[in-house]
Amino acid sequence: MADLGFYKMHALIIDDFENFRGTLYKMLMDLGIGNVDSAASGEEALKYCKARHYDLILCDNNLGKGKSGQQVLEELRSTDNPCADSLFILVSAESSKSIIMAAYDYEPDAYLAKPITPKALDQRLNRLFEQRLELKEVLAAQKAKDDDLTIKLCNDLIAKGTRYTNSCQKILGQLYLKKNNLPAAESLYQSVLDNRELEWAQLGMVKTRLAQNDLLGAQQWLENILQANPLCMKAYDLKAELFKLQHNTEGLQEVLQKATDLSPLSILRQQELGNVAQQNNDLLTAANALKRAVKLGEHSCFDKADVHAQFAQATIDLFSIDKELAKPLVRDAINCAVSLEDKFGKNNLRKAESLLLESQLQVCAGDQRRALDALTSAQSALGNTSDESALSVQIEMVRALRLLGRTAEAQDRLAELLHRYASNEQQLQKLDVLLDEPRSEKNKLMVAEINKKGISYYNAKDFSAAADAFKTALQKLPNHIGLRLNYVQALIDKLKTKFDVSLSEKIQQTFTKTSGIISPQHPQFQRYKQLSDVYSSLVRAYEKQQRG
Repeated sequence: MADLGFYKMHALIIDDFENFRGTLYKMLMDLGIGNVDSAASGEEALKYCKARHYDLILCDNNLGKGKSGQQVLEELRSTDNPCADSLFILVSAESSKSIIMAAYDYEPDAYLAKPITPKALDQRLNRLFEQRLELKEVLAAQKAKDDDLTIKLCNDLIAKGTRYTNSCQKILGQLYLKKNNLPAAESLYQSVLDNRELEWAQLGMVKTRLAQNDLLGAQQWLENILQANPLCMKAYDLKAELFKLQHNTEGLQEVLQKATDLSPLSILRQQELGNVAQQNNDLLTAANALKRAVKLGEHSCFDKADVHAQFAQATIDLFSIDKELAKPLVRDAINCAVSLEDKFGKNNLRKAESLLLESQLQVCAGDQRRALDALTSAQSALGNTSDESALSVQIEMVRALRLLGRTAEAQDRLAELLHRYASNEQQLQKLDVLLDEPRSEKNKLMVAEINKKGISYYNAKDFSAAADAFKTALQKLPNHIGLRLNYVQALIDKLKTKFDVSLSEKIQQTFTKTSGIISPQHPQFQRYKQLSDVYSSLVRAYEKQQRG
């Protein structure tokens, strides 16, 4: 066996139990590791990792209060620090599928279940460090970001018949894709698969097909991978990429839902599911996914203020279409809004945003006094600022005023903003979210194109495609009355062909939302009433049929 140089190495043990740290310390010292540090928490460990490089990190997944082992791994792998490429072994007494799958998203070098024996640790470390020694020059070239040298060194090792040929091929495939050398990537992955059906090579072939814009080919590869291994999370991530390229937000939400069901502890997937579901106007799914993302964000390097605000806003929007569905989420959303400053830093704009979200959520909770108090405090924090960076908070102010029934004040503030930014196309696009007709040229053009496409589908009696077209525009212009009525009309005609309860609920929610933003004086109010009557008659007919 080659001299692995254990005596020169530095190791870090992370565990909240002193006895276990002591046991691992003795094992490592007995194996000849020269220097061993230990940390009792994830936060303490990260301080060590920012100060020096460790050859080996042994980290328990359950570290009590504070960061988990998974969150330590996430931060080391995704941020700039001396230990980004350290050997990382995740240790756990738990063997639940969700914990293991979440950890493997960031690819620990090994996963060890407690109790750990000296023999098992010795065997695992020898295998890992033997590979590191063999690939030493390759890893150094990778770290230096010298792609050409890395490719040469990998090919040299393969030519010499290294026992780590698969590792070299995996690195080569990644670099060929990075350099957009797609013929080389495809040839490499195919040569691997001709000998053995390795999952990483199959996934590489999917990436190659996506880069070639061969979406059908990518889809076929993904179906084969998931049929063989329904728990392959990287395949779900690539399937999500495929749906993004196809602009299929319904399919994207479906695959993200499946992925988060299988691996619920993945914060990034929960965040993306919340975002996509909100675009799809599936506010219940959005609010629940964002709530989970906020909870998973505690102690995570991926926690973001925008996600907290998005959860609060999704709950407010859900309340506008279904009070009962929103009710269980309101208290958590209030806590989330109130804690924005403490979690992400204090400044007047964040304070105003936090208070405006709280004000709207207090309306949802039925506490008018607290809602008004929060609004008054927000107005004080925002002051008379005319800074463009404050526009998103000014938009939130208009929403809050509307929800509190102060429509005249909301309209005055909106009119002032429209006047201020009358010649600013970019800011007008943001303000369009509050309007029933867009002011920006870009969104006017989009509405015209969407209406033309949607009406074309509608006339061809493809009601699903028509509804999808109108819904796409509503993601950017949720208060556009004409688009909203076109959308609901397509859904109603689809319902006429076959009554579906979930579709009926979607129509009802759309009417509830519309009733809150349309006035009897609006030019399309009569059309709104007529469509509502048609829908009501369809529901009555269905209920009568069910009774009979």
